[in-house]
Amino acid sequence: MNRRNFLAGVLAALVLALGCWTVNADPKVIHLVNSRNQSATILIPGTTNHLKLMHITDAHISVSVEQEAAMMKQGERMHKAYTGTRRHFSQDVSKTTFAYLDDVLQRAKKEHVELLLLTGDIVNFPSPASVEYVCDRLKKTGIPWLYIAGNHDWHYEGLPGTPESLRKTWIEKSLLPLYQGRNPLFYSEVIQGINFVGIDNSTLTVSQEQAEFLKAQLARPEPIILLSHIPYRFSDEGKNGEMATFARTLAANSSKVIAIFAGHIHQATFSFTGNMCQYTSQACFDGSSFVAEIKPAPAATAATSK
Repeated sequence: MNRRNFLAGVLAALVLALGCWTVNADPKVIHLVNSRNQSATILIPGTTNHLKLMHITDAHISVSVEQEAAMMKQGERMHKAYTGTRRHFSQDVSKTTFAYLDDVLQRAKKEHVELLLLTGDIVNFPSPASVEYVCDRLKKTGIPWLYIAGNHDWHYEGLPGTPESLRKTWIEKSLLPLYQGRNPLFYSEVIQGINFVGIDNSTLTVSQEQAEFLKAQLARPEPIILLSHIPYRFSDEGKNGEMATFARTLAANSSKVIAIFAGHIHQATFSFTGNMCQYTSQACFDGSSFVAEIKPAPAATAATSK
């Protein structure tokens, strides 16, 4: 039996053992995606590390306090939209966004998640009280987290200014505790042999500085998992602009960028571009989260990928 057939047999056995999974075709990294259970297993050749992640996005936590009454004029519409009860994405129950966030974090503790990935719109608008509420809940889990902003995190409706200037203002006034000292626009954190790279694209663009930062990370030896709020469109090959150029760089380096976690669209999706899988998770405000386990690839897979 040649190596290719042997690898196919290994994949088939894994699929049968694990249930209703989707498997990417590229043998370098294997993504076993269980869309029914909102989970995935990512098998990486050459690593001996194990890491359990939970992706949380679009919680839209909205706290109203008297001290922030003046700013609630800009936040009132969004506050009303997300403070009532909402139907769970898969169960016949309705809860508030606060209760769903607590449920998701309890799931993380129960399932022994080791790292939380927060990809934006965690708060409904940049209320310091909302940020304080979220940070308090996160700290109580005892689980480390990585955060990158979404457009709602820094946006009060009707305030004058460019997206970039408003983002800068509200990062400084409100959002800094969520970053825990990291650069809000781009950062790298190596955990268990994986380079987690955060790139803020919440203004619907990326800067030249962010693009250069990504190129520097691509030169490092570790595989990369990218965190952004807005999903990248890899079908726009002929389009110009910073986001399209950035997406082409990602696609051209799918042997290094093994996964992208994003949000914004409030839907659970996954799509393969070469070796890379882009995951968007169902919104946390619907009671959803996504768990991914990173594990070593089977020895036969590692041999085939060389």
